[in-house]
Amino acid sequence: MTELDRRHNDERLTEIEAKLDKLTADVEELVAAWKAANVIVGFIKWAGGIATALTALIALLKLKG
Repeated sequence: MTELDRRHNDERLTEIEAKLDKLTADVEELVAAWKAANVIVGFIKWAGGIATALTALIALLKLKG
């Protein structure tokens, strides 16, 4: 292996490491967004349950009144 080949391989390895670092950061951002979306979906389900219960209660009160 010549010195030129070694230099080329070192440059290529450095490039791959930079891409891997960027990919790692992107995946971390994606995981954070996924977790935030799960929290929001959980809240919407909870709020929907309360809205359904209130609607049923109001309908029951109107039927009895």
